[in-house]
Amino acid sequence: MIHQGESSERNHFLCTVQKSNALRIKNNLDVFLGNGYKDHGRDFHVTGSFSSLSFKVIRANTVIAEVRHNFTWGSCKGKESFKVKVYPEVDYAFIVALLVIMNESDGP
Repeated sequence: MIHQGESSERNHFLCTVQKSNALRIKNNLDVFLGNGYKDHGRDFHVTGSFSSLSFKVIRANTVIAEVRHNFTWGSCKGKESFKVKVYPEVDYAFIVALLVIMNESDGP
């Protein structure tokens, strides 16, 4: 769960993120906004690939953001760099939060 501000109360969260399958070839996440995540389908779907270290954020069958790992010498030293393409009228901070979640859940 991603909480609003400093709060950690169950009714103060912005969204819930769940892995949508157990396969390790692709990393897929379902994102549910607000408190009603059990009442309706996902609001966003994030699909990515471990081999290319990239992912897309999809809302209602439309790609709203794309993230690609930017391979540099710094990547070998643990300094990650990404190219992020966010489409108009999409919250950049939300996409960056998903990037952090995908990057942290990218391990074996």
